[in-house]
Amino acid sequence: RPQNNFVLYRRNLHAIIAREQGSATAKNFKLVSNLAAKKWADESNEIKQLFEIIADCAKKVHDCTYPEYVYQPR
Repeated sequence: RPQNNFVLYRRNLHAIIAREQGSATAKNFKLVSNLAAKKWADESNEIKQLFEIIADCAKKVHDCTYPEYVYQPR
């Protein structure tokens, strides 16, 4: 399933935290997710648009890689 703009933002933040604070802090997924949600709410429209563009590119790559994919929630 292609990742949306917030998921990509959260993954980026997770990588930054892992690099700056070490893997021990990065392993706390709840902390990283809560921080990402708070930071996302305060981000500028430019940053949100940037991650929207990245998400669109990720969707195109996903569509090329998995052309028959259909989301089927359980």
